Amino acid sequence: MKTLERVLLCRNTIRDDSGFTLISVIIAFSMFVAVLAPAAALMQRASLVSGNVQSRVIAANLATQELEIVRSQATYAFSTLVTNYLGSTTTTIYISGVPYKVTQELQWTPGAYAPGGCGSSANGSANLQPVLLATESVTWSAMYSGEAPVTESSTFTPPIGSYSATSGNISIQVLGAQGQAQPNVPVTVSSSGGSTPYSQSINTDSSGCAFFPFLATGNYQVSLSTPVLGETYVSPTGVTTPSTTLGVVSSQTTDYQFYYDQAATITLPAAAPNYSIPPQEGLTLANSQMAGLGTEITNPIPSGSPSQISDLFPFASGDYVWLGTCYSYQGGTQSFTTLSPTPLYPGQTSTATLGYAPYSIEATYNGQQVAGAQVTVTMIDPTSTSTPQYNQNCTGPSPPYDIQVVSSTTSTSPSLVYLPLGTLSFTASATINGSLVQGVYPPSGSSPDYVSTASGTGGSVVIPLS
Repeated sequence: MKTLERVLLCRNTIRDDSGFTLISVIIAFSMFVAVLAPAAALMQRASLVSGNVQSRVIAANLATQELEIVRSQATYAFSTLVTNYLGSTTTTIYISGVPYKVTQELQWTPGAYAPGGCGSSANGSANLQPVLLATESVTWSAMYSGEAPVTESSTFTPPIGSYSATSGNISIQVLGAQGQAQPNVPVTVSSSGGSTPYSQSINTDSSGCAFFPFLATGNYQVSLSTPVLGETYVSPTGVTTPSTTLGVVSSQTTDYQFYYDQAATITLPAAAPNYSIPPQEGLTLANSQMAGLGTEITNPIPSGSPSQISDLFPFASGDYVWLGTCYSYQGGTQSFTTLSPTPLYPGQTSTATLGYAPYSIEATYNGQQVAGAQVTVTMIDPTSTSTPQYNQNCTGPSPPYDIQVVSSTTSTSPSLVYLPLGTLSFTASATINGSLVQGVYPPSGSSPDYVSTASGTGGSVVIPLS
């Protein structure tokens, strides 16, 4: 019996040992996997990092190699280098089957003493001229997301003799309405004179500058074009492709500064109910920053609902806008600053703060309103000693000094119109019973012999016909 008990006990012990051994193996294997997985990931990451480091080394070598090519060209053929390769170029180089994209930027950058970063007037000394900045940027297909390209850069001073006695330079700077530098504006310099026509276009740099060296003496046409496809840029005079002619003198740099910005648009406010804005009256826009440029006359007012005036330079101080085509809306003065300016923003549309006077106009015959009477308004100058007293500051179609048809009257109610600011006289004519009848306002002999609308408060005009 004891023997049997020992056998059973031994068998149970064996069974217990077997179970314990299997669990131990499972636990040990799990621990091994838990330790091995991060290690494998670490090894894989190390392999990737090693590969990326190798790629960056190759990219750095390519950037250095391309920079050395530029250095050699700058030493032995500087003028050819800037004439043919100024700007951005991209090439693809394959190393062990991996494509490496090399982008080269060649641009002028301020020299040690170059004022404004755009060259120096009347001085051909090389140390006062811009220097050439070359930047090589290399990327490749297996780069990490967000990883910066490998970049190498260097500057190159034009060699002695580059600015020789037989050539000169043109330096252009482009500024916006706020006086800020305008980068990436295409600048074209061309000349049809001489035995070999010349034309070159480059974009302005971050300082708004474009530099054209090694030009033969003579006259060159310099023009700008929009830096953004589909957007309109204008000069202060509203020209979309401004240009000028500059002369190049040997051993000197000719400087010129353009103002050029994205165009703004003005919308005329809607007239009050039953009122109209006769388009024949025209419109005047003026700005204190337009000194030397004059005011902008729109005659007649552009059609459309709402009516808009586009291609306006976005002057920082805004534009003063009033009805009529007089340089001054107040007779005998040149002041327009009592009006409120309309703000202008590049690429945006603003509603005009419009200067005008609302008036009701009617024509009568024997005390009855007349339908179909043609009414005209004449801008006059009450300080004038000539007869008639047309305002000489106005412009418009013949007859001179802006005589305009305003409206036709009705038999039931006055014509409600917005009139220009200033001093006005009115005439009306109609055919009644086959006869032409006419009238003036103010009536002959009145003192004053004009209606003042300068305050913008408006009023009523009744023109008797006889």
